[in-house]
Amino acid sequence: MRSLSVFFLALGLSFTLGCAGRPSSSSTSPQGASHPAGAGGAPAPASGPLFPSAAWLDHPPAGPALNISGMASGLTFHLNTRDGGFDYPVQYADGSRGCTAFTDTRLLNYRDHICVPNPVGGFHPAYGAWGADDGHLIVVDASNHTYYDFWKLSVDANGQPLSTNVGQIVSGSLDGNGTPGTTAAGITGLAGDILPGELACSTCLRHALSVVVPGPLNSTQVGTQAPATKTDGTVPGAIFREGAKIRFDPSVDVDALPASIAVKAVLHALQDYGGVIVDQTGGTGITFYTALPVAPDLTGINLIGQHLWIYY
Repeated sequence: MRSLSVFFLALGLSFTLGCAGRPSSSSTSPQGASHPAGAGGAPAPASGPLFPSAAWLDHPPAGPALNISGMASGLTFHLNTRDGGFDYPVQYADGSRGCTAFTDTRLLNYRDHICVPNPVGGFHPAYGAWGADDGHLIVVDASNHTYYDFWKLSVDANGQPLSTNVGQIVSGSLDGNGTPGTTAAGITGLAGDILPGELACSTCLRHALSVVVPGPLNSTQVGTQAPATKTDGTVPGAIFREGAKIRFDPSVDVDALPASIAVKAVLHALQDYGGVIVDQTGGTGITFYTALPVAPDLTGINLIGQHLWIYY
């Protein structure tokens, strides 16, 4: 089970999870570094279980597997990071700066009314390449063990919302199972996000990953490996399903592969926990949601496709 610890990077706007695989009373990371208090004097919460009801996050996929290496070896693989767009950023708030009331009737007939605690320095959602308004963002308020998950949030240069009527806004408990969320599968991006520090060593990434697959390969059916509640897949009989898991062949010796440390961390996580399909893309490759500011060395990442299984 992932443990929760807040670690602030530049401007104190990033939230990270410890690499420890089980809850711990310690406030240190596996490397022994302590996690400082939050920006502006906000204290970092004690470590504790994150999504304790989400067994899908810390267990491998179950049931029969279909080897899809023949098809997947022709795809590209990538991490969605801040410098390339379509990332899933995470920020921290503690309620001391008030809250901003959001609604979500902008695009669909959602009827949520949620006051989200204001993070330090304003809101900083994702933006896709080519001007695409992806607008994903997680705000975590550890003081009440709640997360807030945005889709289509637009802000100005100071992080102030251009409109408080967004594509979607949901809130959920850090004690829950990883739902609700604003991914197409209804799972929060926080659950499978790759966060700062989790690629620092080849075994630091200790949870299932959030996976985005090409739309033309995404089925209308919903998989059962995670608590997916819906899908935006449109292709009957396609190979991928939101809610299904992909897995890197567990018989492969990852440490012997010609890959970077960051890629080995991803491969180990895909072996041990799998990757849950939560969204689709108009691109032609498979990507993974992260809250990383820049892409690490991704040498060897396309090896994923050469040894890939899927579990429905």
